[in-house]
Amino acid sequence: MRSPGGKGSFEWWYTDANYDDGTTVVAIWFTKNYFDVEGPAWPTVDIEITEKDGTRINHRMQGPKGVPLKKSGAACDVNIEGNTIRYVDGTYQLHYDDGSIQYDVTMTPTMPMWRPDCGIWLFGEGSREIEYGWFVPCPTARIEGRLVVNGVERKLTGKGYHDHNWGYTGIQNMLNHWYWGRAQVGDYTVIAVQNVAEKKYGYKSLPVFMIAKDGKILNDDSSSVKIERFETHINSFTKKFMDDVLVYTQTVSPDEEYVVKFVRKRDIMPRSLLEVVSPAKRFLAKLVRMNPTYMRVMGDVTVTVKRNGKTDTVTREGLWEQYFMGSNKLATIEGVTYPLSD
Repeated sequence: MRSPGGKGSFEWWYTDANYDDGTTVVAIWFTKNYFDVEGPAWPTVDIEITEKDGTRINHRMQGPKGVPLKKSGAACDVNIEGNTIRYVDGTYQLHYDDGSIQYDVTMTPTMPMWRPDCGIWLFGEGSREIEYGWFVPCPTARIEGRLVVNGVERKLTGKGYHDHNWGYTGIQNMLNHWYWGRAQVGDYTVIAVQNVAEKKYGYKSLPVFMIAKDGKILNDDSSSVKIERFETHINSFTKKFMDDVLVYTQTVSPDEEYVVKFVRKRDIMPRSLLEVVSPAKRFLAKLVRMNPTYMRVMGDVTVTVKRNGKTDTVTREGLWEQYFMGSNKLATIEGVTYPLSD
């Protein structure tokens, strides 16, 4: 653990998996009641299963409210009411069981752990400096195991991902919104993110970009990536902007360029983050027009690689998210407010 787990901190261990049968499973271990940073310690594990036909199942289990998650000295050893994520002999082992859902899988990394630069974003200066920490223990992995839903068991094989996030203040004190995406596109592994800082930090863009092939990094220079947003509209659930197309372009030279394009097809987890706070906090948040939202989406991810006079283009289904801490309806990035599409 990197945080104390109590009021004013956050930490979570995120995993997702795309299975060969079309099933997607996202399982997350939190030190808090989801993103309720200002609330007390309340260890929570959430699992979301999305079937190939779009059917969604979402369950959670929680430890005692006010009791911090027990720290472990191991590389990764998180236990919430018997539901665990553990690093064992070079693999990550996930276990969840609430009586109606059992999920037991092993993730075997197929490339080394990775982080952008030092893995820490700093906001402010001196005594007012705050930080957000993020690194990726498992950018991509083979994953296999079993899933049982209401007594019906299925064997699973596919590709997976795991990252780790932490900080010591509310995310809304640092960031206005982000788009976060990762995908396994043929032989390519992609992590593409645009964090946008809060207003007092100038809505600064803080991009992340990494592309690897066959487990070897081709480029991870986030400083020069160009990010474009298209087909912008007001989302019916969040009541704020949503960009249906995101394009990340990394031009290294006239003979070397990487382009990753995300095209939104469907939403699989729209959520108001006010759902997880007390009614009193929810009432106060609405009085000051706070509207934090989270949207997980699926769609097509296309990777185009130009190197040494050759071009390779591959498209696969992928998973990404919009996490929106601000209440603004339109995106403002480094002084520019982006309009809706015609």
